[in-house]
Amino acid sequence: MLLGLALGLGLPTLWINHLARHNQRLVQEHEALSHQANQVITDLQAITNDVEQLKNRAGLSTETADGELQDPADQPSPQGGISRVASVETILSLSKTRIDGLKTVLTNAVKPGLEATLTSETQRKAAFPQGKPMTGLLTVSSEFGLRPSPFGGLDYEIHEGIDFAGPIGKAVLATANGTVRQAQYDNGYGNHVKVDHGYGYTTLYAHLSRTTVQPGDWVERGNVVGYLGNTGRSSGPHLHYGIYRQGQSVNPRHYLGLEDSP
Repeated sequence: MLLGLALGLGLPTLWINHLARHNQRLVQEHEALSHQANQVITDLQAITNDVEQLKNRAGLSTETADGELQDPADQPSPQGGISRVASVETILSLSKTRIDGLKTVLTNAVKPGLEATLTSETQRKAAFPQGKPMTGLLTVSSEFGLRPSPFGGLDYEIHEGIDFAGPIGKAVLATANGTVRQAQYDNGYGNHVKVDHGYGYTTLYAHLSRTTVQPGDWVERGNVVGYLGNTGRSSGPHLHYGIYRQGQSVNPRHYLGLEDSP
């Protein structure tokens, strides 16, 4: 009888201990889930910040994926109110909503905006006059700026380019992508080509023996636009190479990567 009573008393105790251990496991699992849910929120915030940087790179607005404006100073703002701990279910539900919003922003705005930005930057880079207008070693025969007249006398003149001496017939190359605006002869530059590169840049290739392009032609960096010559107002075979920015002549040395002018 006493044994039965002891067994009867022991079973509830064992059951209570079992329930306590089970409850402890549930608490631990809940804490683990809560930690994971909070980590998801942290990771989402980092991803959101990355998306905002991409949006800025693409020239888009500074609204976040869920439509809220970011703090321009990127500093914690004053906060308050009644504390209510968010459940795991709430955190995961909000996370899914934010993920869906991020996907929409990336697909419909950031990706097209970045593609347009990168395309524009690629076009601008291709339109920037750089590289040499002829292959091989360039021999400078006249610098940019003030110089004595190449035909003698006491006169000085403003030279709006750099002259490169070379053999007649050597290929002359476009230094950037653009549209040919002039390919003609005059008494000053002789046979010459002007290329409009957009973004305010124009290049000039003068005193050519002949040209190989026509007005309206599209040329790319490295394309032949003519051949070195001695036409027009020239004291000997050479290429006059000029760069104009917003209509004003600039020293081509800064674009060719040549050493500084003496």
